[in-house]
Amino acid sequence: MSNISDTLENPSSGYEEKYSNPLGIKGIDHIEFIVDDRDDWRDFYVNRFGMYCRAYGDESTGLVGRRSYLIGQGRINFIIAEPYGDGPEAQVLRDHHEKHGNGVKDVAFLVKDCVHALEEAERRGATRIGDIDRHEHFIGGSIKAYGDTIHTFIQREDRAKVGFPGYVPTNEEKKDDDINFAMIDHVVANVEVMDEWVDFYERVFGFEPTRHFDINTGRSALMSKVMGSTDGYIKMPINEPSSGNSQIQEYLDEYNGPGVQHIALLTSDIVKTVTSMRAKGMEFLDIADAYYDKEFNRRMGTIDEDIEDLHANNILADRDDEHGYLLQIFTKCLYDRPTLFHEVIQRKGGAKGFGEGNFKALFESIEREQARRGTL
Repeated sequence: MSNISDTLENPSSGYEEKYSNPLGIKGIDHIEFIVDDRDDWRDFYVNRFGMYCRAYGDESTGLVGRRSYLIGQGRINFIIAEPYGDGPEAQVLRDHHEKHGNGVKDVAFLVKDCVHALEEAERRGATRIGDIDRHEHFIGGSIKAYGDTIHTFIQREDRAKVGFPGYVPTNEEKKDDDINFAMIDHVVANVEVMDEWVDFYERVFGFEPTRHFDINTGRSALMSKVMGSTDGYIKMPINEPSSGNSQIQEYLDEYNGPGVQHIALLTSDIVKTVTSMRAKGMEFLDIADAYYDKEFNRRMGTIDEDIEDLHANNILADRDDEHGYLLQIFTKCLYDRPTLFHEVIQRKGGAKGFGEGNFKALFESIEREQARRGTL
C-alpha cells in the first residue's frame, strides 16, 4: 500500500528564487558506465536496445586509462568504459569497479556556462572534483554526488556535436529498427538517507520536490521523493529503504553504497519497442495475470492500446487524469549483482507521473526476484 502526495508543499513566497535554474542546466548530456568489458556491453545495448556506436576511444586514439565506446540513440548518450593500463587514470576506474561492480559513475548535465555552474554549485555547498577540462568542442568540470557518483557539467558550443577528446567518430548510422528511444526520461538514485540528497538537489541545483511516495507491500518498504527541474525535463527520484529487506537496502548492500538504481528511456511506441526487444533476447520483470483484470479496465478507462498487447508483453499502465496516462515496463537487473536495471516508458496526453498505480504490482514482481535470490 502506498501513501502518495502528488505535490509537496512549496511556499508561494520566494518560490521563483528558491526553485529556479541557478546552475544554468539545459538537460542530461550523457551517462557514463564503468564496466568489466566494453565490447560485451556495447554489443548488449546495440543488439537489445537498438542503439548504435557513435564513437570509440582507446590508447590508439589518445584516450588514457580506459577503453570506451560512446553509444546512443536519439538524445540518449551512454559512455561505456573499462579501465585499461596501469596509470592513475586507469586506477580510478579500477577502484570504482572493484568496489561497485558494473554501474554508473557519472550523470553529466549540459549547462550554459561550465565555469558559472561549478562556481555556483560550490557556493551552494557542493564539492568540486579536479580542474576544469577545456577542449575544442566543450568545457567540463565535476562535483561529487551520492556515494561515488559524480555530476559533470558540460558546456558545448554545438549540442549536435556530442564529441569527447580521445574519441573517434564511427560511421554507424541509426538502424532501421522497431526500437525507437528519444531521450532519458528520468534517473533514479538509491541512497541511505533520502532527505539529505533531497536537500542537496534543492539547495545546489534549484530542483523542486514534486512527488513523495511511502510504499509498503506488507513484505518490504521504501520511501521516495522526486526531484526535478522547474521546466520538467530533468526528473530524479531518490529512494531510501524503510525496511531491512527492502529492495533498496539490497541494492545498497550489493553495490556497496548509494548509486543509480535505474534509468528510464522514453519511447513513442512501447508495444512495438518492447516486442522487438523481447525478440532480441531482452528479459523483463513478470507481472501477475490478475493485474489485467476488470479493475484494470475500470482504472484506465479508454486507452489507445489493445489490452491484450499490453498483457502479452507485461506492460503496466497508469492514468494521470482524464487525458494523460503512461505505459511502462522494467527490465531485469543487467548485471551479476542485483543493482542497475532499465525502465521503458511512454507518456501520452501530457502524463507526468511515475506509475503510482502500478507500484503494488511492480514491487511484488521485484520481491519475487528477491525471493529467488534468497534476500527476502
